[in-house]
Amino acid sequence: MTEPSARLKSLGKAIEREGKNLLRRTLIRALPKPQVPHRRPVAQDTVRILAVRHDARLGNLLLLTPALRLLKRAFPHARVDAVISGRYGEALAFNPDIERVMTPAALPSLFLNGGYDAAFDFSPQHAFSLSSAAWTALSRANMRVGFDRGDAAAFLNLLVPVPQAQDHETANLCALVRAAAPWAPIPVTEELRPRWVFGPGEKEKGSELWRGLGLDGESLAFFLGGRAEKQLPVAWFLDLAARAAKTGRKVVLTGGPAEAALLSAAKIPESVLAAPEMPLRVFAAFLSRARALVTADTGPMHLAAALGRPSVEIFTHTEPWRFGYGWLPGNRVLETPGRAPSIDEAWNALQGVLG
Repeated sequence: MTEPSARLKSLGKAIEREGKNLLRRTLIRALPKPQVPHRRPVAQDTVRILAVRHDARLGNLLLLTPALRLLKRAFPHARVDAVISGRYGEALAFNPDIERVMTPAALPSLFLNGGYDAAFDFSPQHAFSLSSAAWTALSRANMRVGFDRGDAAAFLNLLVPVPQAQDHETANLCALVRAAAPWAPIPVTEELRPRWVFGPGEKEKGSELWRGLGLDGESLAFFLGGRAEKQLPVAWFLDLAARAAKTGRKVVLTGGPAEAALLSAAKIPESVLAAPEMPLRVFAAFLSRARALVTADTGPMHLAAALGRPSVEIFTHTEPWRFGYGWLPGNRVLETPGRAPSIDEAWNALQGVLG
C-alpha cells in the first residue's frame, strides 16, 4: 500500500470511529434512562419479553436458541419476541419459543408501542454492542438485562457480570436469563444444544436433493466456507475428500458463491461432488442427511449441532471451549492454533467420528 493510500485509509477509519462515538453519545442522551426495575416478572405472570441479538451471523443466532428455550421454561405463559438483523432471520422460523421475529424495520413501532416487561440484550460478553443495547432500551421494558461491559449501564438496568469461567457461549447466554429469573433451572448439557425446527415438507425436500445427487446415509458433507483467517484452503478439503473417497464413501462439497468459484477451477476427485447453492432452510434439510460434517468454526458447524449431525470441528483461530461441540456425542474438536491441520490429523479425527 502506498503512503498516500495508507494515510487515506487511516483517515477513513478515524472518521468512522468518530462517527460511531457521536452516535453513541447521541443515543445515550436521547434514549430513556434506565431506572431500577420497580418489580421483576414472576413465573406465573403472562409477560411480554423481548430478546435482542443484532447479528448477521447464522452461528450466533443458533447459539441464542438454548437461552430462548430457557426463557419459555422460566416464563411459561410469556410471549417472546426477537429482534435481529435482517439476515438469517429464517433460522428462527418455526421455533416454538418465539412468537415473532422482527428486524430493524420494526424499530419505530417498537419505540411507540413498548409494553415489554423485560428485554434481554443477548450480544456476547466479550464486546459491547451499541445497536443491541439501543434496541433493548427502545423497548422501554421495565427490566433490561445484559452483560456489564462498555456503555451497558447507560442502556440497561440489570447488569450481569461478564463470566470469568471458560463456559460455552450457550451457557453464558443462559446466565442472562437466570439473572432475571433465578428460579429457572440450570440447563443440563443436552439442553445447551442449539435448536433448529423444520417446517412442513422441508426435510423431504432436503432428502430429495440429497438422493438426487446420488448420496446415501454414509455420505459425508464438507463445508468449505469460513470467515477471514478461519477459512481453510479448498485444496485441503479436496485432499481430505480424496482420502475418504478411497474408502468407498461419497463426499459432497458445500459452500457459498466464493467457494463455488474456487471449485470451478479445481480438479475434483472421483466420487466427490459439488452441491449446488441452495437457500438456508433447504441447506439445513440437505445437511440433516449427512453421516458427518467436516467444517471450520462456521455457521454450518452450529447448524450441524442443532440437527444432531456428528462433525469434525476445526479450530485454528477461535476458542473451542466457547464455540465448539466436542461435548456432544459423536463430535470431535480438532484444535490447531494458527495453522490448518494436516490431512492425517483431520483423517484421524474423522475416523473417530465415523467409528
